[in-house]
This record gives sequence, structure tokens and C-alpha cells, in this order.
Amino acid sequence: MVAALLIGACQPATTGGGQKPAKLTIAAVQGNEDAALKAVAPLYEQKTGIKIEIVEFPYDQLFEKLVTTFKANSPTYDLVMMDDPWMPKFGTDESLQPLDSNFGIKRDSDIPDVVYDVGTWPPPRGPVPPAAKGKAAHLIGVTIVGNVEMFMYRSDMGPAPKTWDEVKANADKNKKANFWGYVVRGKATNPIVADFLPILWSFGGDVFDQSWNVTIDNAASLKAVKFLVQDLKSDAPPGSESIDAADRSRLMAIGQAYQSTVWPGEITEIVENSSVSQVKGKVSYIPMPAGPSGKGIGMMGNWLLGVPKASQNGQAAADFITWLTSSDTQKTYVDKGGIPARKSILNDSALNQKNPYFAALAKSLDAVPNWRPRTDQWNAVETILGTNLNAALAGLATPEDAVKKAADQIRTLMKGAGY
Repeated sequence: MVAALLIGACQPATTGGGQKPAKLTIAAVQGNEDAALKAVAPLYEQKTGIKIEIVEFPYDQLFEKLVTTFKANSPTYDLVMMDDPWMPKFGTDESLQPLDSNFGIKRDSDIPDVVYDVGTWPPPRGPVPPAAKGKAAHLIGVTIVGNVEMFMYRSDMGPAPKTWDEVKANADKNKKANFWGYVVRGKATNPIVADFLPILWSFGGDVFDQSWNVTIDNAASLKAVKFLVQDLKSDAPPGSESIDAADRSRLMAIGQAYQSTVWPGEITEIVENSSVSQVKGKVSYIPMPAGPSGKGIGMMGNWLLGVPKASQNGQAAADFITWLTSSDTQKTYVDKGGIPARKSILNDSALNQKNPYFAALAKSLDAVPNWRPRTDQWNAVETILGTNLNAALAGLATPEDAVKKAADQIRTLMKGAGY
């Protein structure tokens, strides 16, 4: 007994020591991604007596706030919401507490492995950053927004495309005055890269190979670039280089577009929102069509919760994650507009009546979607790639010149970062 007491007394403060705090503070992104979290948080206070304080920041400000807070090792937040491309930065910097070894969080068989993999550092597949090689893998983030980029089309006007060739054929067939066969999300940097990566992977291309060699300028990658900035652009609205996610969903919602890629949040907020949409019930959702590689590969855009290294309420924070992602809580979470990752919920027939993209999301997860390259340099890589793709889409550069310039700049960046 004495030994047990001594061991317990020596536990680091970051685990929380098993003490029940009066409050847990969460840094969250402002928008539809945290709406359901805010809606269910009061239920946790009723259950446990622990108040959940949610401090919201716009997307870019949240990332910068977390970087600053982690660098200062400040215990400002007990939990943080993170976009999955940020995980390599925070994993490399060791800014987060391991949820498995510190707090006993385990994988749930009702949740696809890829959902846990995206919150694991070092990454369990794909190239591993030099600084992370040889390190033990730990779960440092748990998904609370099960985002996978999918495909939408007007099912009242035609069948589902199985391939990107069929996407192009359908775009040509359905384009007419004030109605676009395909909407390219072409705004510079993050938007166009998010639209492009599923096409790139489905064409057998990639930004890097397994050894971090840059491959965005190889034959398969160039073919994917041409497909986006030439073939799909020819059926897209003018000014595609300025179109973002809300624009494409608005065009779909007002009946001026046939098909495009889509994130779940756009579906709930715009396309299936009866207060703004003229096409509710006329749009269907499917996993990404197949490319020349024979595969259709979606892209993850999960939002995760993690526990900062400096938090003094680690166990209580982990308990909140367990509660939030439990089957019972997730039913309420979905009712409040949350995007789940549980197979039992995504495949529920009644819930699919209310959320017509759930089945497609389940299939997209089963197909094992890809994530953006797991490098702490991704923000800079994305800026380079997205700037050059946007120039090609706008007609300011040829596809060949765009990929060469992007590849050269990315190689210089990665070499300077020790890759």
C-alpha cells in the first residue's frame, strides 16, 4: 500500500493525478466543425460537474495560437482541436501527451483503423519524417469530426460516375448556359490543393515518394495536373481560380452545377440545407471516382482532439475525449450536426435518411482514404504547390512550367529542412 501511494504521488502533474478539475478549457476552430461540440458540452457538465469552456478561433488564428502556446509550454488549454495536417508539426515538436500510454485510450472496433492512424505519431504508413524515425508510435489525437472528401453529383440528371473519365464525360454532356458540368475549387494554396490531391492520387501520382523524393513533376502527376487545369476547367465556371468551397456548394445548391468534390460540412450547411438549397434530395454522394491507377482515393480532413503537454488536467481531458466519442454520446452529437466516424452510426438506415452522405462516408473510410503528407513542412509545401496550380488554372503558366517550378521549390525547401 505504501509503495502504491508513493508511486501515485510521483506521477507527473501533466497526467492530472486523478483529481477532478472544476473546468476543462478547449481551444476550438470557429465554424461548423465545432458546432456539435458546443451543443453537447453542457451535457458533460450535467453528468460530471466539470464545466467545459470552449475558446474559439478562426482557422488560421487557431493554428498560430496553438504553435505559440505549445512553444511557451503554457497550461492555457486542457484540450485542443487540430486539423489533421497540423499533426506532423505537433507530433515532431512533441507538443501533445500520448493518449494511449498516459491515459489508456484504446482503439474501438466500431471506428475504422484509419481514423486512429491519422492521429498516430509517427505515422503508421507513408514516409516518416527524419526526426521521427525509430520513435515509438503513440496516439496523440482522437478524431471528433470524421471528415473525408467525397464526390457529389446531380443524381436526378444522370448515373453515378465510376471513373474520372466518366466525370469528364458527364461534365461535357451536362454543361449548358448558366449550368456548369464541374466546379473546380481553384482558389490559391489550400483550396486548390484539397481539390487536386484526390485526383492526383487516383491518377497514380503524388507529391512525394516513400523516401521524400519530390514526384509532383513525374508523368502521372503531370497528367493529373492537366486533367484538373485543362480538362475539368473547360466545363467549369469562369474565374475558377477564385472559387472556394462555399462557392462550389452554393452553385450546386442554387441549381447551377452538375458535380464536384465536397466535404461533409458543405453538405450539411449548404447543399442539404432546405433553407438555402433548391436541390435538396436531388444530389447524391459517393466515394471518389477511380482514376487510371484503378483506385479512387479520398482525402482525410479530420479534426482531432488532443491533450497539450502542459495541461495539468490530462486524465480529466482524456476522460472527456472518451465520453465524446462513445456510442451513446455520438448519437446526440450527430443529432446536433456532428460528423461521426463510427461505422454503426454511419451505416444506420434511419440516420442515412436524415444525413444522405453517411453511407458514402462509411464507404470512403472503408476504402482507406489518404492523408496529406506527414511532414512538419506541409504548410509551406502546400503554399508552393497551391500557388503554382492556381497559376496554371488561371492560364498564367503551362501545366509543365507549374509542376517544374513547384517541384524545384519544394525540393529546395525539403533539403533545407533536413529531408
